[in-house]
Amino acid sequence: MARKNPRIRGHLSSNDEMMVVNIGKKKGGWRLWLLAFILLLVMGISVYLLFFSDFFRIKNIEIIGASDELRYQIREMAGWETDYMILFDENKFSEAIRERWNEFSRVEIDKNWPDNVTIQLFVQEPKVVWNSESVLYLLDEQGVVLGIVAEEERMDKYAELPVVGDLSGLPVQEGVKVVSHDFVEFVYGARDNIESSIGKEIEAYEVRETTFELRVRMKEGYEVYFDTLRPVEAQVEKLNIFLKNNILVNDYIDLRVPGEVYYI
Repeated sequence: MARKNPRIRGHLSSNDEMMVVNIGKKKGGWRLWLLAFILLLVMGISVYLLFFSDFFRIKNIEIIGASDELRYQIREMAGWETDYMILFDENKFSEAIRERWNEFSRVEIDKNWPDNVTIQLFVQEPKVVWNSESVLYLLDEQGVVLGIVAEEERMDKYAELPVVGDLSGLPVQEGVKVVSHDFVEFVYGARDNIESSIGKEIEAYEVRETTFELRVRMKEGYEVYFDTLRPVEAQVEKLNIFLKNNILVNDYIDLRVPGEVYYI
């Protein structure tokens, strides 16, 4: 009687001949175990470095635009959140600062790996006077309403701010955004470029139906129509070229169509 070998399996063919097949242990299994071990080791080291070691622990918080007392309060507030960079949510912390100190129009936070955080605070400053139904509102650079201002106070404190008359009927409420930051930037861009490039004085700014269009009334008596979605510099340059032709304008100059100038 033949002894059975666990490493071979056989069967008898129709000719009673034995076929032997070697099915020994598979080679290379240890490589899979080694790879799994290495992956687990790397994961363990990563978790340790990110959540438990001092390497990614926040060591310095630089705060720009705040008093010493406020810096202390913000650092203390940050310590309540977390000590580790990986867990520090800069967007959430920015919102928390603005909720606690509403005098800041913008808070920018940068995580400088591995262990530094920079916080920059921007104080709300009036940038535009918004005239809606003869009521004057101060807007910051983000287009958020800071409050109502009387005409005497405006002339005394904010005479240099552009006054935009709103005929579109936009709802105005303190603490709520009325226009976009891009619109505020466009108003300043129009003013600065017209005064520096053309050398003409502006009398007033006006919004009729939408903030996508800005009308600028010049002291000569005519209006200039701007498309606030297009670069202001190119439109002012087109205006400058047009005015150099000494064309008589009675009513308006329309710059809103690219490559064209319409006037009456």
